Amino acid sequence: MSVQPVNTKPHLIGLTGGIASGKTTAAHIFSQLGITVIDSDVIVKDLWKTDRKMVQIIESTFGYTMDVEGKKRLSQAIFEDKVKRLSLNSIVHPRVFKKIEIEKAKHQHEPILVIDMPLLIEVNYIPRVDQVVLIYVDQRTQIERLMSRDHLSEELAMKRIQSQMSLEEKKAYADVIIDNSTTIDELKTHIIAFLKTIGYEKQ
Repeated sequence: MSVQPVNTKPHLIGLTGGIASGKTTAAHIFSQLGITVIDSDVIVKDLWKTDRKMVQIIESTFGYTMDVEGKKRLSQAIFEDKVKRLSLNSIVHPRVFKKIEIEKAKHQHEPILVIDMPLLIEVNYIPRVDQVVLIYVDQRTQIERLMSRDHLSEELAMKRIQSQMSLEEKKAYADVIIDNSTTIDELKTHIIAFLKTIGYEKQ
């Protein structure tokens, strides 16, 4: 394993994508290649379980209890309403950022860390990473994969995709764009090629 920069701090890769683009698969590949991945979704799930103050703020903001039914209502509300989605992000993401800092400190002597964050661009985490890596597919592929994965109609799949920043828009913010329009093996090949450009090779 070699990394070109002499800097003792890890090289931070911000990994992002869109629904059904293959970001989670890419994160698994980075892990398989020996790179620590800090998963923001896992952090969010943990916060829901452990951060009672955060839950209380969300309940107060949205006006209902965050039981199973309440979480369903919240999920639907943020899917349909951008203002509510931004409001939730403003409550949750500062806490996520703090947790990520704790995780980074645990791995401060590693050459590379991957921050896996679906909303990396939307919540302006870009300045906190060294490179933004976007896992990209064209919209037709995205729709077909989402329909197949979640058993959705084309209309509903399209609505879910349109509720997010498009992958085409995200390309403008990315330092590296990795195409995932074919197979997992091909995706792994692209990721290995990218890692070689920053001097990392798994022993």
